Amino acid sequence: MAVMTMFIAVMVLCVTACQRKPVMATSSFVNLPAAGWMASAPLSFTPAYGDSSVAYDLILAVRHSNGYRYRNLSLVADVIDDHATASRKTLDISLADEFGNWSGGGFGTLYQATVPLASGVTPQQARHVVVWHTMAGCDTLLGLVNVGIIARPKL
Repeated sequence: MAVMTMFIAVMVLCVTACQRKPVMATSSFVNLPAAGWMASAPLSFTPAYGDSSVAYDLILAVRHSNGYRYRNLSLVADVIDDHATASRKTLDISLADEFGNWSGGGFGTLYQATVPLASGVTPQQARHVVVWHTMAGCDTLLGLVNVGIIARPKL
């Protein structure tokens, strides 16, 4: 009986050890200077992927304070693959409604807005991401705190 119990215990351990572990989302953020984000200063990201055989959704996240003076944020993002081919996406992110109420999540005076950047990409298809702002008539943006890339496994 003890041998049979031991055999079953070993089999259960082997089966559970071979199960695929879930891949977690990863993120990387860049802190922006307190003096502002200059239009001539693109941000460069190399997303961290947990598993190179999994497809990911890339999400762009922007954190801002109450000091941000605009309702929206215009960005351009280049998703660059292993062959240095860029796929460009223009993003217009709405950060507040017409009454000045901030959208997105947050607490205190810090808010975060997210927008989809790419869906179902492999790490080879999205090796690097370069982001810069294209706000008309504004060379330096104040009130933005961080910009980041979130790589979430595609479900």
